Amino acid sequence: MMRSMFSGVSGMRNFQYELDVIGNNISNVNTVGFKGSRVTFQTALLQTLKAARAPQNNVGGTNPIQIGLGSQLATVDKVMTQGSFQNTGRKLDLAIQGDGFFVLSDGRGYYYTRAGALDVDMNGTLIHASTGLKVQGWRAIQDPITGSRYVDTNQPIGDIVISAGMTMPARATTAARMEGNLNSTSGILPFSMTVTDDKGKQHTVRFVFSKTEVDIEAQDDPFAENQRYTWKVYDESNNQIASGYIVINQFGRVVEAAVETGGTGSEITSIGTGAEITIPTAGEIRFYESDNPSNFVTAQFNSPRYVTAVQVYDTLGNPYSLYIEFIRLGKFNSMNNAWIWRVYTASGEPITYIDANSNEDYAGGIINFNDSGRITVMYGFNWDGTDFTVGNTEMRTIQFDASHMGDGTVKINLDLTALTQFAGANSASFTWQNGNALGMLQSFAINENGEIIGTFSNGLTDVLGQIALAVFNNPAGLTEVGNSLYLPSANSGLAQIGTAGSGGRGTLIPGALEMSNVDLAEEFTRMIIAQRGFQANARVITTADTILGELVALRR
Repeated sequence: MMRSMFSGVSGMRNFQYELDVIGNNISNVNTVGFKGSRVTFQTALLQTLKAARAPQNNVGGTNPIQIGLGSQLATVDKVMTQGSFQNTGRKLDLAIQGDGFFVLSDGRGYYYTRAGALDVDMNGTLIHASTGLKVQGWRAIQDPITGSRYVDTNQPIGDIVISAGMTMPARATTAARMEGNLNSTSGILPFSMTVTDDKGKQHTVRFVFSKTEVDIEAQDDPFAENQRYTWKVYDESNNQIASGYIVINQFGRVVEAAVETGGTGSEITSIGTGAEITIPTAGEIRFYESDNPSNFVTAQFNSPRYVTAVQVYDTLGNPYSLYIEFIRLGKFNSMNNAWIWRVYTASGEPITYIDANSNEDYAGGIINFNDSGRITVMYGFNWDGTDFTVGNTEMRTIQFDASHMGDGTVKINLDLTALTQFAGANSASFTWQNGNALGMLQSFAINENGEIIGTFSNGLTDVLGQIALAVFNNPAGLTEVGNSLYLPSANSGLAQIGTAGSGGRGTLIPGALEMSNVDLAEEFTRMIIAQRGFQANARVITTADTILGELVALRR
């Protein structure tokens, strides 16, 4: 009977253990990063009434008969499952989706936590908001030559400092890249027209326009506002029957024109017997049958000129608006899809063009596209005011003097290889250049890999540091020290420190916090079950007392 009483006392003590754990879980249900616990019990003593027996002859074996005598606490285990997330919208609130822990330091040792409510102190140090412990990770290293920052995660972890006065040094532009399309239908488009001669016979002729060295040399400048073109007329047998030139201004109006072969003045007279075409010498690009003005064709003209710009910088961060101007030549000498280009600045600095052999005697560049719309040639051209000649060495580098701004020479390599030429709108633009002005840190944010990305006043971003995470082989073996902090124990394993997104550490969710993983409904259910168990166990003492009373009565 005393054994039964012992069992009852043991049950009450176990109830207290489980009640404490359940109460702790419920009281921390809203605690950020809190991990609930689970209680298990084991038999305290056993009484064996009959041992087990092995099968013998034709008789089967029997199991042992044992009675448990009381129970005792076996384990109180941490339940390290993932908690739910609550969005806060605060940039320094971080939740870990995975098994990692934040690493904190008090200057003497490391602590570990899942609670990601972080803050910045007066020194710009990233800290754990509730304890003031310093968040550990890697600070970005700044290259003293280029000024760019990078994170070396092979270095030991330390405090992360984000100072309000951080700057991004100015950097000179040394390279720029263009992408996009140049319209292959720029210039005067070819057309056909049908005229009738004196004998009533119809003749269909075809007009084709191109640029030659003569056209360019007849202009004041290859990039002049008035562009001259050579035109040629072909009959049905594709025989050339006339030629001449025409000058078009920037508004698509005829400035000047003349017939050089196959006619005189502005009349083409070499078509059949008596058929003539009058070319335009002013106004619209309208070609008409001389004795029948109602029979005309107005040639389509798309401006051959395209200009786009980019802002570049010298070593002091002084900005320069750099313009690049293209003019389509089309069929030019051996090139079928040629364009010339030049560069100029808004502030008027003279531009020097440099080829691969360091020659500088150029007035601009010339590129040619193949039938697939891709660049095949990138040369320079010379212009002395009267003669236009094309070089034979690749040319893609420009430079200008910036000494009047306190700097030296700005030298830029232009990458035009991604440009295309198709029948479509002009869309060529600069998509990248590697220079920048001085920038002051304006704000920062933390991404899912724990990288701290700063936004600077020059519109650029740069990495400022990276938060470290740790994982353990047995996270349930960690020792709790309060404030949602943990320390390694003899059975937790060593902290394996690295970056988010690697080594099973999980990733970060910015602007959110991980809530407790306690299920309130489950905990209340457990409490009810424990309470029922306590009621049943408490009756053991009453029952034992009644039985003892009956025994005493029997002896009387």
